[in-house]
Amino acid sequence: MNLVTLAVLGMTTAGLLWWLGIGRSLWTLVGAALMLGATGFVLQSVRHQPGTPVRASTVPIAVDPGMVAFRNAVFAPQERAVLALASADGRVGTGDTHAAAQGLLHDLRTRPDDAALWTELGYVLALHDHGVSPAAKFAFRRAVTLAPATPGPAFFLGMAYVDAGEVAAARPYWDYALAVTPRDAPYRADIAERIAAVDQFARMTAIKPAGRTAR
Repeated sequence: MNLVTLAVLGMTTAGLLWWLGIGRSLWTLVGAALMLGATGFVLQSVRHQPGTPVRASTVPIAVDPGMVAFRNAVFAPQERAVLALASADGRVGTGDTHAAAQGLLHDLRTRPDDAALWTELGYVLALHDHGVSPAAKFAFRRAVTLAPATPGPAFFLGMAYVDAGEVAAARPYWDYALAVTPRDAPYRADIAERIAAVDQFARMTAIKPAGRTAR
């Protein structure tokens, strides 16, 4: 499969959705799936070379219980969403981020307006792609659109940047998360502490060692 084939597949899929009268609220799900496939193609393929089987990652990824509790406090997900999120956490814990993303996409077919699921999908895609990829950004943007007054999507986007080693990139998203967080929210201090940690990191990396005096 090459980029031309991907483009033709995308246009054909869009035409089929229109012809079948599928609601536009479900188009984003298909777009996310296509973007996931295209991103994987770009990252893993080499032009003019035969394809080779790729093993799924089996390296366990620690799922922080504190972040799970934070996510539940921010989003207050309904029971079905809690089960979907827990299933994704379990798959991430085994290192199978691909299965976690596929499971979330399946759940989003029945809950396309669930910001918590879109946020989790963005975070899982960032783990899978080892960085905040276009597919991950798409999912996070969808979550922010659905819940602009909720700090969750912006906060976890910042976490994804930190996990990728782009600490400074997290700062504006955590600023936004703090701005929309109620002053009496129990998790407000957690966000503020992380912003302070980013600022401390920036100060430390800005300090340059003094050069040696020539003799």
